[in-house]
Amino acid sequence: MSRIQDVCNKYEIVGSLRRQRDFVNDIDILVIPKLYETTEMTLFAEPVMVSLLDQRLDKLAADGFIKWDVNGPRIKRFFVPARPKPIPVDIYVATTTTWPTLLLIRTGSRNHNIMLARKANDLHMILKADGTGLLSPGGSLISVTDEIDIFRQLKVKFRLPQERE
Repeated sequence: MSRIQDVCNKYEIVGSLRRQRDFVNDIDILVIPKLYETTEMTLFAEPVMVSLLDQRLDKLAADGFIKWDVNGPRIKRFFVPARPKPIPVDIYVATTTTWPTLLLIRTGSRNHNIMLARKANDLHMILKADGTGLLSPGGSLISVTDEIDIFRQLKVKFRLPQERE
């Protein structure tokens, strides 16, 4: 985290680490990267948003600190060299709008997410598995501020991450 926290507006460890599991397969991190606007690299000088996180991860890869597996706009997966085996790290890129749902979904567990998705379905809502949000029965995005708000919308008692199995 220390190598990327200064290039993120917000970040949190998610997945089994956030649920305080004894055994962890990988490290999952949710981030909102810091962005800046540039026109330098475009043909017609239109503004483009550049991610400081992407620049930092590319530098870490070039310096051999990480080895890329997936480098997409919303999911980044790499390995940190370690012994006896490399450590897999997944970074999920959020926006302020998607943060609450991604925090919930990426914390898991899988079974907990299935339970919430079924509850949403029972209420004629959709909990988007990709983290884009919670949709109303009419299909519009419901504005949520945090995980507690999502539980409230689904009429489910809030559970701490370590209780989500």
